[in-house]
Amino acid sequence: MRTLSSFGVSTVLVVLVGMLGCAGNLSYVYNPETVNATVAGLPAERTPIPPERPQGAVAVTSYGITQLRRDGMVIPALHVRAIVTNDGDDTPWTLDTTEQRVAIAGEGQSRAMYVNSDVGTLPKVTIARHERRVLEFFFPLPDRMRNASSIPRFDMFWQVNTPERTVASRTSFERVAWESMFAYNEPVGWPQWTGYGPYWWYDPSYRSAAFIHVHPSAFYGPVGSPSVGLAGTSTPGGTRR
Repeated sequence: MRTLSSFGVSTVLVVLVGMLGCAGNLSYVYNPETVNATVAGLPAERTPIPPERPQGAVAVTSYGITQLRRDGMVIPALHVRAIVTNDGDDTPWTLDTTEQRVAIAGEGQSRAMYVNSDVGTLPKVTIARHERRVLEFFFPLPDRMRNASSIPRFDMFWQVNTPERTVASRTSFERVAWESMFAYNEPVGWPQWTGYGPYWWYDPSYRSAAFIHVHPSAFYGPVGSPSVGLAGTSTPGGTRR
C-alpha cells in the first residue's frame, strides 16, 4: 500500500472523466435519500458526528459514474466524495479508507480502488480539531453496470472513529433526472474538480472486497505515481474546489 502524489513521475495514467461527459450518464444525477446540504453545487447528506453530541459532521455526495484510464484500459467507476469536519473535539478523529464501502443490489459491496485526498497519510486519515478533510473514493463497477442507467440506487457505508465511539452510518443515493437539479439554488458547473487533493492512494488489496462481477484481472500491472487529468465534458464552466 502506498500514497502517491499526483505531481510525481508517472508510470500509470489515470484520467478521470466527469459524469456528464460519459455516454449513458447525460440524463441522471444521484441524490442522497436525505438532502440537507450541498457540496460543490451537488446535493449532499450531512450527518452530525457523533449524533448524540455533535462535534462536527460528515457530508457525502456523489459525482456519479467516472472513468479511470490506466495503461490504455478504461475502467468505469462510481465516484463518491466525503468531507469530514471536526469542529470542536480536542481529541483527533480517525478514518481508514479501506473500511468505507459501496453496496449495489445484486452485486454485494466493494471498497475503493483509488482514493484521492488533501492529506498524504492514506489510507489512514486523522482529523484534528478545526480540521476539514476531503476524501474522493473511486469504486470500479461491475461488468454489467457501466453507466448510470443501469444503477438506479446505491449505498455508501462509512465510519469515523471518535473518542467516544465509532460512528458508522449509511448514505443512500437514488438516480434522478438531471432536470430536477435545477431546483437547487447553487449552480452546478461541469466537469467539477474531480480529485480534490494532490495525494492518490491505490489499494492493491481492494480485489478481496470487490463487486461480484468485477474482473480483477483487468487491474493487474505495475502501479506508480499517477498522472491525473480531466477529460470530456458536455457543459463548460467547471470549477476547481
